[in-house]
Amino acid sequence: MLDIQFIRDNAEKVKQATSDKGFDPNVVDELIEVDVKRRELIGQTEALRAKKNKLGKDDVEKGRALKHELKTLEVKLGAVNEKYHELMLRVPNPSARDVKVGGEADNEVVRQVGKIRKFDFPVRDHLDLGVLTGTIDIPSGTKVAQSGFYYVKGPGVLIEFALIQYAMRKLAQKGFIPVITPNVANEKSVIGCGFQARSDKERQIYHVEGEDLDLIATAEITLVAQHADTTFTVGELPKKYAGYSSCYRYERGSYGKDVRGILRVHEFRKVEMVVFCLPEDSDTIHEQLREIEEEIWTDLDIPYQVIKMATGDLGSAASRKYDLEAWMPSQNKYREVTSTSNTTDFQARRLGIKVRRNNENEYLHTLNGTVFAIGRALIAIYENYQNEDGSITIPTVLRDLVGNDVIPAITGK
Repeated sequence: MLDIQFIRDNAEKVKQATSDKGFDPNVVDELIEVDVKRRELIGQTEALRAKKNKLGKDDVEKGRALKHELKTLEVKLGAVNEKYHELMLRVPNPSARDVKVGGEADNEVVRQVGKIRKFDFPVRDHLDLGVLTGTIDIPSGTKVAQSGFYYVKGPGVLIEFALIQYAMRKLAQKGFIPVITPNVANEKSVIGCGFQARSDKERQIYHVEGEDLDLIATAEITLVAQHADTTFTVGELPKKYAGYSSCYRYERGSYGKDVRGILRVHEFRKVEMVVFCLPEDSDTIHEQLREIEEEIWTDLDIPYQVIKMATGDLGSAASRKYDLEAWMPSQNKYREVTSTSNTTDFQARRLGIKVRRNNENEYLHTLNGTVFAIGRALIAIYENYQNEDGSITIPTVLRDLVGNDVIPAITGK
């Protein structure tokens, strides 16, 4: 959420920033109109209350008339306030000045890291490798749940746990507090993190019918919202968390796209970083989160590229965002595996998260970054470390945690 005074003073800039992100800029004009009406009604209501309070005990009839008039005004003000808050939530966070204006085609490749492996045998995709090793079972997931759900079995489970253990250990050494979060959150928490209320634009979240609960799409929601209405001291910042959770997404609009395998599914596990910090530190910390992600994929020895996202790919909350895309041999291209975003004070304003310094409270900044979306990490490992017989060599950094060097192919497959 933006400061309404900032919107009033910079209406055209906010409209342009909203348009650059692919949102409807007319919402800004509508918001300003409603804000004017809201302030008029607030003034009228306060004036009427003051007039009523000055009445003497003998002015019974005037008191009744003013009470009726005041009630009518309060009903109008309530309706306008509701519209005002709805519109405030629809204005996205403007992108940072160094972000390129444009859509997906304008995303900038910052650099490519690692040597792409040349195979001397036909490359298999992760699903064929998962079947050959008995570690990815999509038919059972479809039978028990529906399309978009799957089982991880055997050594695949050990690799998944190794990835989590490796990530948590590394992040704990860097000062992050490991957390296992709830897999559900209330509407206030979801909206507070910038996932639009029950809309299809970018929400993609399962709602629990009859409850004020949603299945989370990322631990960012539960990690950030745990500090709603919290005021930190300067000495407590930066506050850094590494959260593990299951994640759930409808993936509406993706029918027919990436349906083979586990690249785009409804349920997956993820390790997520979240940082609360002073506003002047957020740009530096954003680069540090990107460096951590790069360090991890360098440790795995999987080729990747760093992408700086253009405005149209930032979403509602992020002012700047980097993606890491790992090389996927079966597709002969890079695919997204992590991202990190600076959301400035956008989430903090929605959730009332502040820092006290110089005897005043101010909104702090929040940042987030994916360490592993486990399914996509498995895809990258399987495809880059596959062998001709269908077995999969385990990355060196994970071998002690897995307890083996290779996932063997099942005889007879």
